[in-house]
Amino acid sequence: MKLILISPSKRQDSEIGFLLNMFEQGLQTYHVRKKTFSTRELKKYLEEIPEKYHNRIVIHTHHELALKFDLKGIYISRSHKRNKFKLWFWKKWLKLRKSRLEISTTLRNVENVLEYIPRYDYVFLAPVFDSLSGSFQAAFSEYNLAPALKNTKFKVIARGGVSTDTIQKAHSLGFWGGAFYTSVWKAANPLQEFIKVKEKFSELSLPIE
Repeated sequence: MKLILISPSKRQDSEIGFLLNMFEQGLQTYHVRKKTFSTRELKKYLEEIPEKYHNRIVIHTHHELALKFDLKGIYISRSHKRNKFKLWFWKKWLKLRKSRLEISTTLRNVENVLEYIPRYDYVFLAPVFDSLSGSFQAAFSEYNLAPALKNTKFKVIARGGVSTDTIQKAHSLGFWGGAFYTSVWKAANPLQEFIKVKEKFSELSLPIE
């Protein structure tokens, strides 16, 4: 089962230190979501991370840096989708330059999960569970999720309210993976919380991808 960690939206002084320890603990996919970063700021951020971990990083903005740093992938946001031709051309060009580059996005309703178009390596569905911070409520029920996940051709990642308490439910519903954010970064010790996530995967006999 795929374990994804999404970065804090703003820079945190201790973030890189925790992240490097998480990579050492086996984190395979880290989504860098820094909407306010300029290209220069994101480049500087990536330069702080040892090159050996670059192939575990997915960026949400300034996609050209995925080639400069030989990153794992790019994430397509809602704003990227507004210009369909530009998006199509950009993805084609990136794939030509690096065929193994993973491309992901977020879907917002169950109907989209069933309307498969083979352009993404995996997709997020959100929000699946109630927010841990209380800022949003789940948008789906298990009665419409389970049949959709059973019949989709997408590799669907649960996003929103994902924690050690909900990962078993996500797996039983048929999600291919879970994206962690608040449960890790809002914890008193993010590294210890990440280790708890790993232990939960092990307890449930879920191999981490």
